Amino acid sequence: MRHLDTRTAQIFLTIAQEGSIAKAATRENMVPSAVSKRLQELEAAVGVSLVERSQKGIQLTPAGEAMAHHARVVVLALEALQAEMADYVNGVRGHVRVRVSASALAAGVPAQIQSFLENHPDIKLDLEEQETPVIVRDVIEGRADVGLGPNIFVHEGLQLRPYGRYDLAVAVPQNHPLARHLSLRYEETLAYDHVEQPKTTALSQLLDYAAKQASMIKKTRIHVRGFDAVCHMVGLGMGIGIVPSFLSKTYAPTYSLRFIPLTDAWAHPLICIMYRERSTLPAPALALVEHLEQNASR
Repeated sequence: MRHLDTRTAQIFLTIAQEGSIAKAATRENMVPSAVSKRLQELEAAVGVSLVERSQKGIQLTPAGEAMAHHARVVVLALEALQAEMADYVNGVRGHVRVRVSASALAAGVPAQIQSFLENHPDIKLDLEEQETPVIVRDVIEGRADVGLGPNIFVHEGLQLRPYGRYDLAVAVPQNHPLARHLSLRYEETLAYDHVEQPKTTALSQLLDYAAKQASMIKKTRIHVRGFDAVCHMVGLGMGIGIVPSFLSKTYAPTYSLRFIPLTDAWAHPLICIMYRERSTLPAPALALVEHLEQNASR
């Protein structure tokens, strides 16, 4: 009985992707009989059928779907390991996987990342912009070392450290009926069409919840990705948008907008540094966290 290994995992993934022993053999530069034998030995090792064969080819059983998921994780982890080891050969001494929300990026995190890298040229950062729920999930599940985003979604498995607070505002065209107000409650905006980021973002979900709490219907006309796109659509007269107020310096003159502060208690999110356990952070990730904490807004 063959032990599970990364080569077998890759072959099984190829079978799953191609739906054919012959096609999988071609991709893996093997003869079909060798691929078939690997599959049989894998099924014997796990004690369950992983595929169903028919005239249309090969389909995964439920167990096969589960195997494909775990095989993919194994193969990706090995590829990441190989890439990281290659970086070490080239002088890199540490990697940090970072996930950052759009609000954190807009709040000045890139400048802090840049200053960190200037002080730590031997550390490589793999930084991705993601929606806050994805950031939380990636940190919890170990796909990221550090996250930066609003504390709208909390999780008992996360450690949160404050980085900076920001205020939400209503962005409206300068000739909009709401433009004359000095401040607004969120429910006062619900009489108008809204432009928002995708429904999966933390802010969009927060606004859905706020509308339900007010027993009102939110009319979202357009979903776009990024605050720049929201402000652009608002400037074109496609609706109004809820965005961080600090964006007014950039987008108010660019798109002829007015930014009106929201007075609701929930409209003042805190951008947080997120990680699982400080004591288990790799040294490069801990160095980044300490740098961010030292330069957090007071």
